[in-house]
Amino acid sequence: MSSSTKDMSMKNIHGNLLLLFLLFTPFIHAQEHYYCSYEINSSKKSAVVHEAVNISFTTHQKIHNEVMFFDLKPLPSDAYEIISIKEKRHEFNYHDAKKEFEFLLLPKKSGKIEVKFDFQVRRASDDAVAQAYTGSRDNVKSIPTIKVHIATPTVELNIKKLPADIHAVGDFNFSMHIDKDRVSSYDKVNVVYTLQGRGFLDKSFEPIQKLNSVSIFRGLKEKEPRATKDGYLYKKEWSYALVSDRNYKIPKVTLKTYNYRNRQMMNRTTEEKEIHVTKLDIASLLDDEESPNSAVDYKKYIAYFYNFLLFLAGFLMAKLIEYLPKRASKKEHTYDDIQNIKTPKELLKYLTPYFNKIDIEAEVLSLESLIYNKNSKENFKKIKAIVLGKIKKSVRE
Repeated sequence: MSSSTKDMSMKNIHGNLLLLFLLFTPFIHAQEHYYCSYEINSSKKSAVVHEAVNISFTTHQKIHNEVMFFDLKPLPSDAYEIISIKEKRHEFNYHDAKKEFEFLLLPKKSGKIEVKFDFQVRRASDDAVAQAYTGSRDNVKSIPTIKVHIATPTVELNIKKLPADIHAVGDFNFSMHIDKDRVSSYDKVNVVYTLQGRGFLDKSFEPIQKLNSVSIFRGLKEKEPRATKDGYLYKKEWSYALVSDRNYKIPKVTLKTYNYRNRQMMNRTTEEKEIHVTKLDIASLLDDEESPNSAVDYKKYIAYFYNFLLFLAGFLMAKLIEYLPKRASKKEHTYDDIQNIKTPKELLKYLTPYFNKIDIEAEVLSLESLIYNKNSKENFKKIKAIVLGKIKKSVRE
């Protein structure tokens, strides 16, 4: 083989390697500015609708004679959902700061979309920081700053349509558990569906919505989905109590998923279950004690009538007692007892009978504060004096 042919072969190999590198390398865009340098990149250039895309942004201070704070906000759009999952500031020296941002993006539409951010720097002089400093370097809200718009960093993505209607995009597991398949009329059958996974889940997905001739009682246990760089982290559990008086079937339930890692549809399907219901003879539910066939038992009704009279007499007596003059107990009028109390806990216990009679809510809260926070004894003496005065006033009235 001639040397020229070898050179051409080497060039072709290098060209192919470069093409592959460009196709599979994440988007990276670095820029320099007078105040700072910054870099934005995405984990992928193309995706399908609802596929998780991780966008990261890093900026580093270049001017080292002042304090800088960095703000990055995604601009809203109906083409995608975006949420911040990380913000971290690094300070190498007093005037040398770096900040990292990370976002989860879920496309909503197909086609070419632009994800735009508003990037600003807040500049603060040493004098401004010194005047606003209150004990923590994190307390930067009150520091006078000058805002500077640096740029509008943009990530371009090519979003493709999903190959079919799906419930979830990502990695998911879906299963069913049933406690029994043979019951009597109107006995319940408990069915539990469990879903776990990471990515995107359609909020409208529901394992069981309606079954003919079956009453359905539904419960849902769900952890708040947590955003990660690979999508939302889900854990949901649907619980159903099914009740019927005849045989019925619990149909197959399919969770249609699209795994973007291997670009394949993966359906998670539960098995069909037939529930056998044994009908009960109504006559067999009755017996001579609960539903006698003989004549009316008058003695039982006379006993009911006597019980009613006793109840009525007790009710009238309770109402009569309400209108009788009320006298405070001897213990409530023993003011010397309050004077001899030495601790807030003892006084709080002694005041229990007065909670619904006089207005001492503020004093009770103060006593609780004394118990748990161990404030001064002078406050306890003041509270005790106020309580004693209110009790004396209520007795006179």
